Formats: sequence, C-alpha cells, structure tokens
Amino acid sequence: MPSLAAIARVPDDLVAAAVALCLDAAALPVLLRALDLDLPARLARGPATLDGLAAEEADRATSVALEMVLELGCGFGLFARRDRRYELTVLARTCFLADSPLRLLGLVERHRRYVAAIAALPAALRETKRADRRVWSSEADAGAQADYFRARAAFNEASRDYFRDTASLLARAHCRRDLAAHRVVCDVGAGPAAFAAILKAAAPHLQVHAVEITYEDPAYLATTAEDLRAAGLDVALHALNVLHEPLPPAIDLLTANRLFSGLDRDGADGWAERLYAALAPGGTLALVDFFATGEPAHDRSVAALVALWMAWNRHELQRAPLTDPSDDRHAWGWNPPWRCDELARVLARAGFHDIRARSVVPPFALIEARK
Repeated sequence: MPSLAAIARVPDDLVAAAVALCLDAAALPVLLRALDLDLPARLARGPATLDGLAAEEADRATSVALEMVLELGCGFGLFARRDRRYELTVLARTCFLADSPLRLLGLVERHRRYVAAIAALPAALRETKRADRRVWSSEADAGAQADYFRARAAFNEASRDYFRDTASLLARAHCRRDLAAHRVVCDVGAGPAAFAAILKAAAPHLQVHAVEITYEDPAYLATTAEDLRAAGLDVALHALNVLHEPLPPAIDLLTANRLFSGLDRDGADGWAERLYAALAPGGTLALVDFFATGEPAHDRSVAALVALWMAWNRHELQRAPLTDPSDDRHAWGWNPPWRCDELARVLARAGFHDIRARSVVPPFALIEARK
C-alpha cells in the first residue's frame, strides 16, 4: 500500500482525471484495451513507434486496431506522441501501472463489468424498482443480516483488489488530518483493511481497529490477516455486526467508508445513533462516500457512477433472473445518492456537531463531525 505521504503528493487534478476515465463510457474501453495489450507497461520501459509496437503485438492486435487504441489513448491522456513515438503520460504512470504510486488497477477492473452493461441503462431508467435496504437497518433481524452478508462473501473476496486500490482515494480525505491528535481509530465496514493499514502505517502510535462482518468468513479473515502481517502492520480485526454488537472502547476517530451509500433514508438514523454511541466524547466521525456536494462537477461524477450501477444491475438481472429467495440481488434497485446537507441533518439528529463536508476525489466526498 502507498504511504499517506505518497498519496498526498499526487495532485488533485491528476487523481480526478484518472478516476474520471473509469467513469467515462467511451474512455473506459480504451483504457481496458490498452491494459489488455500491456501498452502502459511496455511504454513505461521507453517510447516506441507504431511500427515497433505493431511488430510486438502482431499476435494480439492489427496495426490499425493498435493505432486506434494509441491515438484514442492520447486523446484521453494516457499516452503522448512525439516525433512519431508514443510515450506514457504522467497520468498513466501514476495510476495505471502495477507499481504506480497511486495504483488504480483494481478500480479499472471493477469497472470492466460496466462496458457490456451500459447498453442496459435505457431499460433501467424505465423499469428499475426501488431498492429494498431493510436488511441494513437497526430494525432488521441479526440472523437475516448474517444470511445476507454470507451470501455476499464471494463477491467481497472477488472485490479485494478494488477495495485495496481504492483505499488510497479514501485516505486522501485524511492527508490534512493531524493523526498525532488521535489514539484509537476504528474503521467500520473495513473490507480487506487496506484503508486501516494506510492509517496505521502513517501513525504507528495509533491503536487501529478494522470492523467487518465478512471476517466471519474464515478464509476472508485469514487472507486479510496475512496481508497485514506481510506489511508488518498491527491492525486488530473484528468480525462484528455494528448494529447489534458494541465496537471497541475509547474510539476517538471513527471512520466509515462507502457505508451510507448502501443505506436508505429509513435506516440512516439508526446507523448514525450507533456511530455516535461508539465514539468517545470529543471524538471525530469521518465518512467518505459517494455523496453529492452541490458542486456541479462533483455531482456529475456521482451521477455517472450511479448510472453505471443501475445499468449493471439491470444487465445482470436480464442475464440471470432472480429465482432463489435468498439471492442478495433482491435488495437491488434505485436508492437516490445521499446529499451532504441531507446527511448532515441525520448526524445532527443523532447528536453530532461541527458537521463539515467537502469533495475529496469525485465521486468521493468527506463528511466529518464531532461528538
């Protein structure tokens, strides 16, 4: 994982441009084809002519197809052409190589599924039902919640690279934070604990807890623990259902990333109250998620992402209709993106104050508040 200091050194506009490529229905196939042909890795070794690249790629792409990828890639900011030679841009070097300082290959691969699915968006706009998120509320039965998350275990494991690589985007929200002012950090919905690992590496004095109900899966827990051991990082892993079980004590920085985007309006107050109760007095809550901020450029990014979700959901349901009552896809449907001012009111009702919001990397925004 990159260090928090390395993450902070990458300019905001460069990160935003890289993420925007993954949300662009025209740019994404070009980026994916370039990666499938190993063009970023090849050009990282040095510039090359079209003829030279065509000779190297003769078994995988025609000269015309290769030229198309390279020229469109130039237009999208991945490559540059000088004196008939193609070279890698700073954008591609920073985000789209295996050893990039802010590697986003996991994000690119997650978004691969949207290329075939985007054609289903018109049908989704006509036929999508409202999402059923009752299982995520404090009123839901703990057993039903356990069943739901067990059904998602394979999906969560398959998403490990996505969660790991995008942890760098989440961590950008904390580059300005004085971590020396905190002692106990808890990340709720921690997934593979990559975000928690970044904070621990940045501030070794921190006692860091990662809470994730999927840790009840022994294989998922073992892989996560091994990754942390390999990195030499002491992060405590907790298999907890936050709505029904207490969090570790004395938390003064409580983070929850990509949590509220999965909640409907009826379930949000219960979550806010649970998070408030878990914080020590004076502690800080920090939520990074796909929140609309009211800034047009940021909100376009949120809308683009949610449109891709809706298209993919519709595509998957057409491909494999629902037949099993326990299928977690029954929860799919339309849930409006949260607006920062809307969620601020939810947090205020739970008792939080000093509530602030800002864009981090579109479509990610930060909402933080104090107890």
